[in-house]
Amino acid sequence: MWFSIDFHSHTPVYEQIKNKIKEKILTNELKKDEFIPSIRVLAKELGVNLNTVSRAYKELEFEGVIKSVRGSGYIVLGIDENQFIEKKLENFQKSVLECKNAKIQKEKLISIINKLYDD
Repeated sequence: MWFSIDFHSHTPVYEQIKNKIKEKILTNELKKDEFIPSIRVLAKELGVNLNTVSRAYKELEFEGVIKSVRGSGYIVLGIDENQFIEKKLENFQKSVLECKNAKIQKEKLISIINKLYDD
């Protein structure tokens, strides 16, 4: 399987698909001008509705990350790494603030971060 989706996450599936594709581009698993799986193939692999993958692809196309090639599928155009990282950090900061407001100790958060980075 190309990647997996967390169906228990609060993040919508189409957003997870977008993020996974962007991560694959940033880690050079997907390179510029490389084709990505068709909507039908990816939907089948992930076990999601075609419309879900289609929405993710349309948004990625709108963001300039991928491009539709008539009769062939979608190819990678690239991604602005700084913008992607800034968005991730912004989301992380929101999560940390939510934890802080929920009175979760800073040490607990740091231990979780350390554990995740060590895995």
